[in-house]
Amino acid sequence: MNKKVVTGIIAAIALIVVGYFSFFQHSAQSKTETLTVGIMAGDKKTDEQWKLIKENAKKEGLDLKIKTFTDYNQPNAALSSGDIDANAFQHYIFLNDWNKAHKTDIVPVGETIMVAGRLYSDKHKSIKDIPQNGTVAISNAKITQGRTLLLLQAAGLIKVSDKVSDPTLKDITENKKNLQFKEVGTDQLVRVLPEVDLASVDPSFIVGAGRSINSAIYVRPLDKSQHGAVNIIATTKNKKNSSAIKKLVKAYQSKNVADFIDYKSGTGEVAVWKGAPTVK
Repeated sequence: MNKKVVTGIIAAIALIVVGYFSFFQHSAQSKTETLTVGIMAGDKKTDEQWKLIKENAKKEGLDLKIKTFTDYNQPNAALSSGDIDANAFQHYIFLNDWNKAHKTDIVPVGETIMVAGRLYSDKHKSIKDIPQNGTVAISNAKITQGRTLLLLQAAGLIKVSDKVSDPTLKDITENKKNLQFKEVGTDQLVRVLPEVDLASVDPSFIVGAGRSINSAIYVRPLDKSQHGAVNIIATTKNKKNSSAIKKLVKAYQSKNVADFIDYKSGTGEVAVWKGAPTVK
């Protein structure tokens, strides 16, 4: 066999080997899916939690991109327009109201967390101390406002109509202390605490302000009647059965994420999906 033939054979084998590995490298890369998830801007603990979820997703062949929002109306609008593929920020009640109001087809695909409602005051040490005509700071965002009013009802300060699941200020049916409500942005509630008698502040903002959630003067016990307030992962109907969405839910609903939520987040949130470890 002459030298030219041998050289040709070697070159052919080299091309086959390179092609073989290139094909399988491309094949492996093509198996990695990308998904953009919208969440509300939070504190460092929120970032840590999603870093953990992203690591879980990577093991499943999913590259998660996180997009943060500051307005509760933005994540669903972005989902409907296709700017993001899923979001994780809202509860069942808010989603149902949103779909009705905007004629959208956003669907829940997995439960995440639930948080006990808490009332804070810089002026009073007990709910009983809230004075006649006292001022209560309340979020101007519907997703938070309804939950706060139900919290105030549980604390015995007001009563709301039993005909609505997500009440607004107009649904208050009894206000014996003639409480005055001050509507402010959700992210401003912790800042106005020194100026008001009472406020319900999201745990992430309490923690972000360097406060402890244990400083609350009232905590609403969690029970099954509050299922509508369970937070969820949501996506559009045409994406709900996609492999990427299933991988996202699996990455979130993992034991290491549940342990972080229950014991390390410092927000009082509890992992509530089916199979999540029970908080001790």
